[in-house]
Amino acid sequence: MHDLNDILDLLTELRNLIDSPNTDVTWSRFETVEDVLMTIDTFKQQLKLGEDIAISELIILFGPTGSFQEISIDSGWGEKFLKIAAWFDDIVASK
Repeated sequence: MHDLNDILDLLTELRNLIDSPNTDVTWSRFETVEDVLMTIDTFKQQLKLGEDIAISELIILFGPTGSFQEISIDSGWGEKFLKIAAWFDDIVASK
């Protein structure tokens, strides 16, 4: 399994960025900010339970033009997202 603590830390950082009144989810697959936050929380729970399937879904969400990137660009923290996405890619690659 991937380094659980690193992935959980990464998801916590992403969640903190998204949990803002300035977050715009218009061009993502999510209807509301609450939907995104709930999804991140679900992934964290799945990973804690050893359900590695969450990684597959996260790979899509973190991908170029994926929902997380769309949210970051529309919300004004696109550069920060690129660093988080690179961190995610490093974690997944080190499997």
